[in-house]
Amino acid sequence: MLILPKTIWIPSARLVAGIVVIGGGNLRAEDAGWNAFAGRVARVVSPEMRRIKARLGELDRELNDLPQLRAAPLAERYGYRSAMLYDQEEPQWVQLDLGRQQKIDRIVAVPTHIPKFGKKGEGYGFPLRFRIEVAGNPEMEGAVTVVDRTAEDVEHPGRHPMIFRIDPVEGRYVRFVSTRHVPVEEGFTDGFMWALEELMVLSGNKVLSGWLGPTTEELPEASSNLDFYPHWAQVRVADSQSSLGLPVNMEESPSLGYLSASTDLPENPKWVVVDFGREYPIDEIRLIAVESEEPEVVGGRAWPMAMVVELSSDPTFPGEGWRQAQERGPGPLLGFPGGCAVRLLPSGYRARYLRILTKELWRHRKGQHAFALAEVQAYSGGENVALGKPVQVSDVTDKPDATGWAPEYVVDGFSSQHRLIEYPEYLDLIERRGELEREQAALLPQRDRKVRVTGQVLRFGGGTLGVVAVLGWAWTLVRQRTVKRRAVGQLRDQLARDLHDDIGCNLGGIVLLSDMGSKSSGEEQAREDFETIRETAEETSQSMKDIVWLIRHGNTRLRDLLTRMRRATEVNLGDETVALSVEPADYRNRKVSLFFRRHVLFAFKEALNNVRKHAGAASVEVSIAIDDRDLRFEVRDDGRGFDPQEIEAPGNGLRNMQQRAERLTGSCRVESTPGEGTRIVFTSPLNSDLK
Repeated sequence: MLILPKTIWIPSARLVAGIVVIGGGNLRAEDAGWNAFAGRVARVVSPEMRRIKARLGELDRELNDLPQLRAAPLAERYGYRSAMLYDQEEPQWVQLDLGRQQKIDRIVAVPTHIPKFGKKGEGYGFPLRFRIEVAGNPEMEGAVTVVDRTAEDVEHPGRHPMIFRIDPVEGRYVRFVSTRHVPVEEGFTDGFMWALEELMVLSGNKVLSGWLGPTTEELPEASSNLDFYPHWAQVRVADSQSSLGLPVNMEESPSLGYLSASTDLPENPKWVVVDFGREYPIDEIRLIAVESEEPEVVGGRAWPMAMVVELSSDPTFPGEGWRQAQERGPGPLLGFPGGCAVRLLPSGYRARYLRILTKELWRHRKGQHAFALAEVQAYSGGENVALGKPVQVSDVTDKPDATGWAPEYVVDGFSSQHRLIEYPEYLDLIERRGELEREQAALLPQRDRKVRVTGQVLRFGGGTLGVVAVLGWAWTLVRQRTVKRRAVGQLRDQLARDLHDDIGCNLGGIVLLSDMGSKSSGEEQAREDFETIRETAEETSQSMKDIVWLIRHGNTRLRDLLTRMRRATEVNLGDETVALSVEPADYRNRKVSLFFRRHVLFAFKEALNNVRKHAGAASVEVSIAIDDRDLRFEVRDDGRGFDPQEIEAPGNGLRNMQQRAERLTGSCRVESTPGEGTRIVFTSPLNSDLK
């Protein structure tokens, strides 16, 4: 027999009396928890509802073990889009040159995704009907149709790529032909268009499409093109940057990759050399950038602005051999690849050594530049011959607290986040995810409809169902805390993912584009404007990452907060002139609330920003002291200082620190003398979590 605690059965008894007197109809569908209760009743009385619930649970579990598509394109690089068309059924095409005759056994059409358009942006412009042809000549004479979807309109793919396994066919040119285009809705009534993010061509493990080389003869061609670079360009259809991202499974990476030592000059060369052990004919090279919040690499700052990739049988790389350069400025590899592999195709060049040599590096903090790679892969006959091979580098990071970085990690088979797998296996997993998500999307409305019908029956069932309602309501109360905690955790994780993937990617793109603009502009004012945009976007990106951390980490301990504060010090001030100490070193790693973490972290960053923007200091001392009751941080600099008495109203930074201290029932003291620097002392009780 179920014995309910008094806190539940006494209110429930009152509710029974209320229902008996006034009837069950007063339990309205909009009441809190009503839909959850109706769903439980539906599962009791409906075998179909129980089947739906069980299947949705199975889908959730399987989806958690599958890789996901990227949430948003980096820097709004959308892909290829046709020009405005006025005949809906006149064939229009985009065509890839694979460089030489090759066997093809799989083709992937990746739909365009424009997040700002919502659901309409998923699969934006994907043609209603199409075919794919393969031929040995650019005029497509004697072409073989390997995919034919011209008989009727295809089901809209949404974000899911369309993966076509075909009987092996030889060819050099692959043409995607749209035979029925999409009506344009952007202010036009009589026009049509079609779009595609990426067209990927494979032969076993080998990816045949990608950025083939610097010659324009090998770049994609199209019957028409909306050239709005970098968002839309025909080169985007084969630049290896798409929502497919990296071919990974869900096994977490134990390493980050390789990180060089920092340098003052962006032109100082950094290099990585991989020794395959013997000569191989190299068909494909994949370079995978680091994705991490480490200060040197965050936002793609350690991806080279200009570099050369070389193959040779001589370890000194005398100049003879295969090489491909990426110079600074607009091009197929504009900026950070952002979660995708950069693919280069040497077309079977025989070599023993692979070198990546930087020519110019992005700045990651004041006067400092570094080079990082998560993984280097080199394929010969479908095998990654670089895996686990010896690696030599120009230098390595000398950060005393650097973890996860080593030259050998650049060939360990992991990105900075997950284990890398081969594309055929990865595409099978992505295809399976698409099938499960479509099934899930079909089941959810069925479940909601049954809950709605059950709710209507309960609303008008009167007092007869009142007792059932009370029992269900009591069970709801018993489980309420667990359910709410799970729901809040899921919402927190989803919000953090959305912020990081969508807004974070766009901010990273703004940083890189503005940095490029400041270096290439000939006008002083324009350079200053670009620099202001870059700094603002970079600061916003860092603040967003802190917000993501606060949202995602619900039960965080004191050590996590101090690690974040140490990282904020490195990002804001660099570590050359800053002394940071924590006392005592063996402090108790207790839990701290979200309220406490938020106000302490942002007050700490305000103090650091005050030093960076206004102090002009040669040295800075940061100390954090912890006892059983309080946390206190002190930021002291030897900068220009100021006279507090001469300031009529404190700036936003000082005011914000004072307000945060008040909310924490703590204190904030600012001491400063002109020419002698400034001292900020912020104190808060560790249990400040009530406001």
